Amino acid sequence: MTADLDLLDVMIRLGTAAGLGSVLGLEREYDGQEAGFRTHLLVVMGSALFAVVSVGAFDAFIGERNSTNVTVDVTRIAAYVAPGVGFIGGGAILKYGGKVTGITTAASLWTAAAVGVASGLGFWTAALVTTAIAVLALQFLKPIGNAAARFGRRRHAALAIRVDAGAGPDLVGAVLAELADVDVRLVRFGLGPGDDAEITLDAWDQPERLRDPELLGRLAALPGVQSVGATANA
Repeated sequence: MTADLDLLDVMIRLGTAAGLGSVLGLEREYDGQEAGFRTHLLVVMGSALFAVVSVGAFDAFIGERNSTNVTVDVTRIAAYVAPGVGFIGGGAILKYGGKVTGITTAASLWTAAAVGVASGLGFWTAALVTTAIAVLALQFLKPIGNAAARFGRRRHAALAIRVDAGAGPDLVGAVLAELADVDVRLVRFGLGPGDDAEITLDAWDQPERLRDPELLGRLAALPGVQSVGATANA
């Protein structure tokens, strides 16, 4: 059984993929993301081409198995789209200090690749529905996500402790011992301003605890600690 795609079929599938990719890309462009209109268009159309190649480019090489011993797996090429687009998505993710950005755009690129494969295979319903839901999630559901983030920030506090350059794990352990009754979710130890080091911690559910003058005073008194600063969003 062959796909037997003619020129019109190929043009319709690739053209539809380009159109749906444009819709996703325009939303990302409007949101000010680097991976925008052209990136999404190319990812979707490229993915669609892989799918079209999978189902329509090997007809001339397919014969009866008992005479040619040739089998063609039409899913093999398309299966490499997902890991391949992961490299592009990884480039959209950036980290500034303790903040990570670009994850949503990376996810939209991954979804765009899936839309492209569906378009290339002629699975129009799935491609259209996925595009519609993706645009809804990226743009119109954003206020819900922002509201949840604002609510979450009320429960979050960050603590930055500048320490001597020679400080090590022992000082980190002493800091955590002072914070034994605080729900610390993340601890980072790295370079701070100049030649100094810095310990940063993220805590949840007790932002007021990290503003306690007595606690901050005990932390500042630890050997090797230069300064302590807390930022709470309560």
